[in-house]
Amino acid sequence: MAVFAVVYVLIFFYAVFVYLKFEWGAEGQDERGGRIAGMSYRIVFPLFPLGWLLLELYNDHVVKMTYEDYKLAIWFLLTGLMILHAIIITILKRKY
Repeated sequence: MAVFAVVYVLIFFYAVFVYLKFEWGAEGQDERGGRIAGMSYRIVFPLFPLGWLLLELYNDHVVKMTYEDYKLAIWFLLTGLMILHAIIITILKRKY
């Protein structure tokens, strides 16, 4: 389990690097970069309330999670969305 956690955190930090490099770089400042960022935001950010809703439904109707489990699930939701955001930016950069 510890190996998975280390690999996941490394993937997350790489995703943050990809995102910040795109947003703060020259590529993210032009019209093409704005269009790529907009498309990526349009896909990723609606997934946050949906993920939170599914987490709440799971917590209320399937298994009562402890506070630690709930914090971990929210952490995976946020970091997973950041990883997905970086993946989508990378794919759209190659496509457009």
